[in-house]
Parts: sequence; C-alpha cells; structure tokens
Amino acid sequence: MGIGNDPSNLPTSGEPDIDDVLANPSASNPDPFKFSHGLTGVDQPANYFFVNVLVATVLLPVVIAILFRIFVYLRNDRRRISIIASCRGQNFWRTDRYSCWGPLKKHFLYAPLVSDRHSRELRLTSTVHAGTLPTRPQLLVISIYVASNIAYCLAVPELPPAQRFAELRGRCGALAAFNLVFTVLFALRNNPFIWILGVSYDTFNLFHRWTARLVILESIAHVAAFMYNTYRVTYRGQSGWTSIKWVLGHSVSYQWGLTAFVVFIFLLLQSLGPLRRAFYDTFLNLHRLGVIVALSGVYFHMAKHALPQLPWAYLFITLLALEFLVRIGRVVYFNFSWKQRNWTRVTVEALPEEATRVTFSTPRSWNHRPGLHTYVYLPRVAPFSVHPFSVAWHTSSGYARLDQEKLPSSIEDLKIENGPSTISCIIRARNGMTRSLYDRASKSKTDHIELWGAIEGPYGGIHSLDSYGTVVLFAAGAGITHQLSFVQPLLAGYSNNTSATRKILLVWCIPTINSIEWIFPWLEELAAMPNFCDIVRVRLYVSRSTPDAVEAMALPTHLDVHSKRCDAQEIVDEQILAQVGAMVVTVCGPGRFNDSVRAAVRRRVGLRSIDLFEEAFSS
Repeated sequence: MGIGNDPSNLPTSGEPDIDDVLANPSASNPDPFKFSHGLTGVDQPANYFFVNVLVATVLLPVVIAILFRIFVYLRNDRRRISIIASCRGQNFWRTDRYSCWGPLKKHFLYAPLVSDRHSRELRLTSTVHAGTLPTRPQLLVISIYVASNIAYCLAVPELPPAQRFAELRGRCGALAAFNLVFTVLFALRNNPFIWILGVSYDTFNLFHRWTARLVILESIAHVAAFMYNTYRVTYRGQSGWTSIKWVLGHSVSYQWGLTAFVVFIFLLLQSLGPLRRAFYDTFLNLHRLGVIVALSGVYFHMAKHALPQLPWAYLFITLLALEFLVRIGRVVYFNFSWKQRNWTRVTVEALPEEATRVTFSTPRSWNHRPGLHTYVYLPRVAPFSVHPFSVAWHTSSGYARLDQEKLPSSIEDLKIENGPSTISCIIRARNGMTRSLYDRASKSKTDHIELWGAIEGPYGGIHSLDSYGTVVLFAAGAGITHQLSFVQPLLAGYSNNTSATRKILLVWCIPTINSIEWIFPWLEELAAMPNFCDIVRVRLYVSRSTPDAVEAMALPTHLDVHSKRCDAQEIVDEQILAQVGAMVVTVCGPGRFNDSVRAAVRRRVGLRSIDLFEEAFSS
C-alpha cells in the first residue's frame, strides 16, 4: 500500500508542488509526495549539528598538526642557530632529547600500514596497478573521518518508514554537500593548508580521493532514500517507477540533481586506479569536464529549491574560482613580460636513457628554494596536458647585485632586480606528453629543439634541511632532480655560516653510467663552489654498466661510482656511525626504492636523531 494520501484529496486547481520546500508533514497535507521533496520530514537542526561536529572532527587533527609543526620549527631553528654560534653543539643534537621520539617515528609517523610497503604500488597483474597503501597517520585520519560520516548518516531516530527515509535523505544530502567543500579544497594546487600544516600535496590528494568517495556514497544513499519514498507513492492510480518519473519530470531541481548523480558515478568509475594510470592524460581531461558538470548540477539542484545548504555551494565554487585565478595569475606573471614583450622560451635537449633536459627561459625572476616542482605547459607537444616536474636547477639574474664585490653606493644598489631566469627539469620518456617530447628532440638533427611554453608554480619546497648536521639524499632515476636542488643552498650555507650542515651525501642509483649526462653540467658547477670537497660526497650506484664502461667515461674524481645495486641499510648505518649533529634522510625515486630507504631509517630512528622526508607524487 502506498504512502501518503489519495490524490483525489488534492485541490482540483493544481498538482502536487514538488518545489514546495517546507511542505506540511502532517496527515492533513494532501500532497502524496511530501516526504519525497524539500525539507518535509528532515531534521535540519540535527543536520547542522552533525556538520558542526564534522568540522570539529577535521579541526582537531589540523590543530594538532599546526602545534606539531610549530614545535618542530622552533626546535630546528634553535638547533641551527646554536650550531652556527658554536660548532661544538653538534654532539648535543646528535640524539633526540625525548626518548619517545624514536618509537613514535618507528611505529607511527614513518610507518606504512603494514610491513614496509607504502610507495610501491599494488599490482593486480603485471601491467595493472591498484594504487598504494597509506601510512599509519594517513590511515588514522581517513578512518576517523569515514567512520564519523557513516555514524552521522545512520543517526536517524525511530520514526515511521516514510519520515525515517526522509530524514536519511536530508542527512546524507547535507553531508554530501558539505563534503564537497573538502573534496574541492584538497584537490587544489594552491591549497593554503599545504604550507600551513607542512603536509604535501600528495597527502592532500589522497584525502581528496577519500572525501570524494564519501560524497558519492552519501549521494547514493540520498538518491536511494528519495526513490524509496517516491516509489511507494500512489498517484493517479499509479505507483512505482511511474511516480519517480512523474516527480523528475515536474522538478528542474531534481533533474539537475539526477545529472550530478550520474556524473558522480561516472567520475567514480573513470578514476579507478588501473584506468587512471593507464590513460592518465585522458583521465585528467575527462575528470575536469565531469567535475564542472557535476558541481553545476549540485548547485542548481540546491538553488532551484533555495535549500539551506546553498552557501556551501557558493563556498566550493569560490574555491574553484580563486584557484583558477591564482593559477592564471602565476602563469601570466612568471611567463610574460609586458615591458620586454616576450614569453617564456623552452629548450628541449635529448639525453641518453630516453630523457630530456627541458630549460625554461622566463622573463621574470623566481624566488627559488630547494625541493620545488612546477607544472609544465607545452601546447605544441600536448595542447591539453599539464604535468608536474621537479626543478633540478635554477639561475636568476634577479639576484646578480648580491654577488657584486664592490660596496653599494646607494640604497638603489641593494634592490634586487626582477630579471630573467632559467629553470631546468629532467623528464623521462614514458608515454603521452613525455614520450612525444623526447621523440621530437631526438629526431632533431641537433638533438634539441626550441618551443614556446609556460610554467606554473612554484609549488612544494615545504622542507628545510639547513638545521641538520648530516644530510643524506637518496635518489633513483629522475628523482635526482628533486635531490640535487638541495645541494647548492646547503653548500652555500656552510660557506656563509648560515647553515648547520657539515656533511652532505648524495646517493644516486641509475641503470647505466650514461645517465650521468643528465646532470653533469650542474655537477661541475657544484664542484667549482667553495668547500665542495670538504662536505659534499656524490656516490653513484650503477646497476647495469660494467666497471670497464664506468672507467671509460673518465669521470671526475669527486664522483664515487659503484657497479652494483644500492643497499640503503648499509648506507644509513654507515652515516649513523659517522653522524655529525642531527641527521635527515630524504628520498625521491620509484616506490620500491623509497620503501627500502624508509625501512632502513625506521630500523635506526631509536639510536640517533634521524628524520625522514619522502618526495612522491601519486597519479
């Protein structure tokens, strides 16, 4: 038997008003669909209460992260200043001041979910990947947030079925709309919480995927509750799917809501790990288009009924608009000079082992810091693709005045000019844009080509290493670009007595010795800097080149080359035995390599003061 009243009791002059948001829930209301639309049967104060609790659930780890970041910053700054003032302070900082730090790092902060596997992708088959496992801190945050959402959705009082499902519809819809704010925020490249919390974009990207899944699950429950009540309504002698069709046909709001729901399901399917990785460029373009359609559907679904959740739609639309404006502003500012009437020029040089050295000559200076990455636009190579790459090397004429030996004669001489700069990346050829880029350069008669393009950035660079006495930089393959960027400022800091660093070990694992050509010009520049041989050691592990092939290269003496695979544990133990001050280990490379370094550090964090930073970008 259907719910609601017989439609014969309706006024003869009209039909049920599906756009009536505040319909009377009492039995005297003749609207048979009163529990299928609007806020009838919805406990809106409870919805706001659970949203507020959800905000508190998010704010708690945010506050903890901010306090932790402040503590670490003050500790590191105190350590750096004390060592600069007196080198004898290194021994004091070689061990952690609190005995709880070692176990906390080993079993929680640096710990993967299980065993030693974190960055190495799970494989369904030899070619199909299913993503990576989170760390324990990431899992804790995700679990609390997901469990909270599920609990709030199910916190529906005992009511008659129609009212209970109306309440469920309202609760799930409200939480889905609110979670869209976090879903959008976590996906932004210019998310302010990246630098406020010191949390990487890669971690926020993980949170983005989980909040998006919650939005879709809550949307499914929202639609299912609507369909349950509507399906059971008898109107004009018909019920079931006919009732659902009638409601959808008489409400523009519900039509937009259905559009958003269908696109959400599409986004869920096309963002599955194996599909996302196999067709990444296609995924990105379809994802952006789908997001625009879905968010438009959500907005009009709420706007047509003037629902109280509409301000949340204004919020996530504002976030997207600001992101777009900031990104456009970055691109125009750094890549175009109105005074000089020129745009960024790009030089692409083919290198051994299917790599390219891409150098961007920008008309403006870039305030560079170690560990940055930039997004690359090359319209002639891939007009609809943009990808992030680490900045390996940077030069800027905007800082030339600081290098002049003569004393300044006026205040004007102290000002920094905003001159051109060069930004270089090393890009391995995989597929899509990177493959097209290498093929174009390698087919050129001169092994290099010139294009016009743009960079968007800088992004990243959230870790500072200048308070550590011992710095160990692990890199594999193209990961050298991220690690190399730390050596120059640390070496300059040692020479200027502005850094606590006294030992730098750069470990690079490559398949063949030919890969040394990727960074050889920059290694020569580093070797020419003062005190290079005093504190910097560069160690290469070549897995497939023979010792004879290595000797034939006639490499500089400051390169320590080993014709074998890298043993991360052996290197970490070696550095601990000769550790000066606090030690930091950073790693950038393939997932398996990163996990081996993480495991090596976790086994020893209880012995000395050792920190670990991993650079990764999950697709």
